[in-house]
Amino acid sequence: MELSVFQIIWIASGSVLVIGWLVVSFTPPSRNRTVIEWLSATAMYAAILTIFISLALRAHASGHVFAVWAIALLCVLFGGGLLVSAWKTVAAFGGEKNAQRSATN
Repeated sequence: MELSVFQIIWIASGSVLVIGWLVVSFTPPSRNRTVIEWLSATAMYAAILTIFISLALRAHASGHVFAVWAIALLCVLFGGGLLVSAWKTVAAFGGEKNAQRSATN
């Protein structure tokens, strides 16, 4: 069984999301928890975005133009979320004060 790039990204980001969710659920608030929260949020957006990109490519291959446009809009929205959460993750690693806000609240 061969895995596509999308499946590998989805499995890896889904694993990071679940592990991060469990760690955040059972640890007290701290700087490390904030970093894990933002890292998990980034993994969530990566997982969702890979699903939508895969769906857009399938719709394009089958010739469904409206579906491609609709899914592309979702890709733009979730891609923006991915960029923001990735930026906040990097800021949390650096110890920036604005990044100290929780990703879950």
